[in-house]
Amino acid sequence: MIGKIEFINSILPSIRELVLTKTIHEVIVKDNEFDNIVTDLDILVQNTLIKSLTEAFPDTQVLGEESEEHVFSNKMWIIDPIDGTKNFFRRKEDFAISIAYYEDLKPVFGFVYDVVKDDIYLGIANQGAYLNNKRLENLPIRTMNQSVLDMNLKTLYTLEEKYNANVKLVSTQVFAHRNIGSAAISMCQIARGLHDIYISSHLKLWDYAASSIVLKEVGGEVYFPFEDKKELNVKSVFLFATSSEEVYQDLNKLLYGEINAR
Repeated sequence: MIGKIEFINSILPSIRELVLTKTIHEVIVKDNEFDNIVTDLDILVQNTLIKSLTEAFPDTQVLGEESEEHVFSNKMWIIDPIDGTKNFFRRKEDFAISIAYYEDLKPVFGFVYDVVKDDIYLGIANQGAYLNNKRLENLPIRTMNQSVLDMNLKTLYTLEEKYNANVKLVSTQVFAHRNIGSAAISMCQIARGLHDIYISSHLKLWDYAASSIVLKEVGGEVYFPFEDKKELNVKSVFLFATSSEEVYQDLNKLLYGEINAR
C-alpha cells in the first residue's frame, strides 16, 4: 500500500502542471444535459492517470468517470480526473483530482487533490486522514446552529418535491450555507472542520470514493438514505455527508420531523 501512496504523491506535480498549463479546446455536453459537461482536458488527465497507474501496477484496473465501461475488479482504482468540471471551465479554481484505491470492493486509501490550492488530502482506511502530510484531528460534534451546509438548488428542489423535506426550516436553523461545486472538495472541507453538512442528489461513485475515506477517518459519516442497497454501484445516488452522526440525526429531524430510518 505504501508504494502506491508514494507513487500517487510522485505523479501529482506533473498532473498539476498538465492541468494548469494546457488550454481547453473542446467542451462536450453529456447525456443531453447542459449542466453535465466534460472537457478534452478531463479526458487527457484520465488517460494520463490510467497509463501511469496501470504501467506502475499492472495487476490493477482503473474505473474512471470518462471511461466507456465501468467494471469492478478486486484491485481497483476509482478516479475522477476533474471533479468540479464547471468550476474548472468557468472559474479556474475549486476543482479536484480524485483517486481512490479499493481491494475486494473495500476502501484502502483515497487522494483528493485541490489542484489550484495545491492541497493534497489523503485518507487511509483505519489509519487516519492527512492534509499536506499533516494529520487531521477528529471532528468536534456541533449543533445545527453551529453547522455550515453545502447544497445546490437542484438538490434543494429534489428534496422538497420528491421527498417532501422541509428545507426551508433547515435554512433557518443552520449557521450558514454554501455551495462549492465539487463533491470531493466539499467533503474534504467537512473533514478539515470548515463545513459540517454536504448534500447532493446526483453523485456517482467516482465523485465520492476518495473523499469518503478522508471524511470517515476523522469521524465524519456518509449516508445514502434513499438507496435500498448500500454496496458499490455506478448509478447516480443521493448522498448526505456530515461531520458526525449526531448532526445527521438532527438534520433529519428538521427535514422530516423525525429520524429518517431508510
